[in-house]
Amino acid sequence: MASFERFDDMCDNRLKPKILRNLLSDYVPNEKQPFVDFQSLSKVVSTISTHKLLSEDQKLQAKSKSAVDEWVERFLALVSSDMPDKSWVGIVLMGVTCQECSSDRFFSSYSVWFNSLLSHIKNPESSRIIRVTSCTSISDLLTRLSRFANTKKEAVSHAAKVILPIIKLMEEDSSEALWEGIVNLLSTIVILFPAAFHSSYDTVEEAIASKIFSAKTSSSLLKKLAHFLALLPKANKGDTASWSLMMQKLLISINVHLNNFFQGLEEETTGKKAMQRLAPPGRDAPLPLGGQNGILDDAAWNSEQLIVSRVSALMYCCSVMLTSSYKYKLNIPVASLVSLVERVLAVNGSLPKAMSPFMTGIQQELVCAELPTLHSSALELLRTTIKSIRSQLLPYAASVVRLVSSYFKKCLLPELRIKLYTITKTLLKSMGLGMAMQLANEVVSNASVDLDPKTVQGSDVVSSTNPRAVLKAGSKKRKQSTNTGVEAENAAFEVGVPHNHSLKIAALEALETLLTTGGALRSDSWRERVDKLLMMTAGNACEGRWANAETYHHLSNKSTADLVEFQVAALRAFLASLVSPSRARPAYLAEGLELFQTGKSEGEMKVAGFCAHALMSLEVVIHPRALPLDGLPSLGDQFPESNSLASLKHNTPNLNNGDNLFKEWTANVDVPSNNEILRNVDSISPLQEAKRLKRGNDLATVDSLSGQDHTDIVGSENVQQADVRKKVPESPKESLGHVSERDDMAPEEVYRQVVSETREGEGLAVKDSVMEEAVVVKKRESLDESDDDSIPSLKADDYLSSDSDIES
Repeated sequence: MASFERFDDMCDNRLKPKILRNLLSDYVPNEKQPFVDFQSLSKVVSTISTHKLLSEDQKLQAKSKSAVDEWVERFLALVSSDMPDKSWVGIVLMGVTCQECSSDRFFSSYSVWFNSLLSHIKNPESSRIIRVTSCTSISDLLTRLSRFANTKKEAVSHAAKVILPIIKLMEEDSSEALWEGIVNLLSTIVILFPAAFHSSYDTVEEAIASKIFSAKTSSSLLKKLAHFLALLPKANKGDTASWSLMMQKLLISINVHLNNFFQGLEEETTGKKAMQRLAPPGRDAPLPLGGQNGILDDAAWNSEQLIVSRVSALMYCCSVMLTSSYKYKLNIPVASLVSLVERVLAVNGSLPKAMSPFMTGIQQELVCAELPTLHSSALELLRTTIKSIRSQLLPYAASVVRLVSSYFKKCLLPELRIKLYTITKTLLKSMGLGMAMQLANEVVSNASVDLDPKTVQGSDVVSSTNPRAVLKAGSKKRKQSTNTGVEAENAAFEVGVPHNHSLKIAALEALETLLTTGGALRSDSWRERVDKLLMMTAGNACEGRWANAETYHHLSNKSTADLVEFQVAALRAFLASLVSPSRARPAYLAEGLELFQTGKSEGEMKVAGFCAHALMSLEVVIHPRALPLDGLPSLGDQFPESNSLASLKHNTPNLNNGDNLFKEWTANVDVPSNNEILRNVDSISPLQEAKRLKRGNDLATVDSLSGQDHTDIVGSENVQQADVRKKVPESPKESLGHVSERDDMAPEEVYRQVVSETREGEGLAVKDSVMEEAVVVKKRESLDESDDDSIPSLKADDYLSSDSDIES
């Protein structure tokens, strides 16, 4: 009946025990069956990881536990097998089980599994592959064990048990595969359980240093050894003194190697000054790194390649130490690091006149062949130094700027110039605007040379007669006669995409960082050049050849991907040019919009995505929005029922309705008498008048008058105040005299008299003015009764008519 069991779907937990048993029966060998299909082991591992077959579901505890028990019994039997292939399979499956099994099973079994793996490392009869696999599985076991907070002491004890055996194995066996496995295990221990090295710190340091100085170590293994050596100070005491001691040892060892490598290429006092800076008089010099005194056998020193590889590894170790995190504040020897970089970059292979007789041409040739690698390592060390201390580089900023500027002038190799641009970006990001002022001209001048479309590396067509011909992909097919004519002009007509745009991309990124950091300088000395350069570069990179599969179907994927990266870098830098602050609107905004629109529709997916982002970013440049001023009352506060401007416009009454509108207003408005107006006018001071006019100009008020139809009226007080200022008479007494003649008249009679006197002259102008007077009078009374201090109170002049209006 079990064969007819149905499952809900592929995630049904009842499937897990069955799948695990199927893997055991089909792919995992037992003690009697031989193991012949090594590729099937990868299927077993991936299936276990995908379906979480060793998780032991609680709902199916019996079935799940029994299936996992069978699994554990099988790989333990394989681990103890005398056949190397079966033992190797069992060790691999044990490592997978350490990662995937349940917490309860791992906690109850990890000690047995660890001892089983350690026995294979200590066993002298174990094959090399068994030992390498055992180191990997122990690393998986210790990684899982570090997640249990209550087993820290046991974990440190287990980790300490494995250190000395693998160091001994490292000294006995010269296999790089075994060394790599041991270094990986040591790195795991120093990161997770640094206390395990307390009793064996010096032994481990000496063993690692001896492998770095060994002539049999490859460059890839050297890098891993240097990385572990950089982490080793955490295992000593983990304090500032341990870190500083290791850094001092590394710098001394590097300078000792350089003293031998630069013989005849620099002055003899240079090396002595470097050593004195690292070990000042009166202080005890530290022990050499790993017990070495810097003097190897003659055969080793005669190989310039080995010296450079060792120095590069030690510099990489310094870089890792600078960028790794530590619990304590570190004292970084910035002066020594900058001096070391300056010493390396000062040697370019040329012989001083005084040293020419002491170096042969062959020696100079060997040194010059290795100098680019050494310079690259020195530049990387400078970059990590800047990155680690950031703005604290300020006391040494002048030296660094001088070093970068001088090396830019003499550096011609693209790989080294890329490093220089990377250092420049790090400097600009770390130091900000001040560094941009110092490096702007240097970056712009060098980037202009590297982005020159006439250079062979960045051009699309190498032709002496037609250097600016480009490949117009996506356009109409050219006639055969046209191609024949071009080829007839020059037999060396080569069409294609450059293989490497790395230098141009680095230059574009440096210019982008310069605009981002120093665009606010608005410097006329270089800004116009940069804007034009980036516009031309983006246009040349994308014009007529948007990188897609149809355009360059004859090229490799790598070439197409390189072109896409170049186009994105050019467009990104061009966008930075358009949005960076400047004295005027961007000069090439139209070209940029056209380019981004075309790229959005025709470019490769990555290019099209960035072009869409660029158009969105340029929206604020094309249509700048005016932000609301602080302190203005919102319309929602004045009109809680209607917050939209459309509704306000719809509800605004027509102010030209004349008498009917006036009657509606005056029905609920008490117009003050003229005597009251005179008393209020006499109390106005010049200072109050100035304040009132300022408020009228700066603040737009919204007046709400309740009529029969509950109509909302929106008025702009600053417009009213402007009219009042124009109508203020030169002689206030004349205006007051005309007003006093109508003291005893009712407001309605005053209105009719004024209208009749002015109909022949000014028509409806005075009617509107008097209506505004009534509005302002009502507003004054409402504001006197209100406790809201956010709206300024109105004075008598707000509704005082001018003499010219009344007499006309």
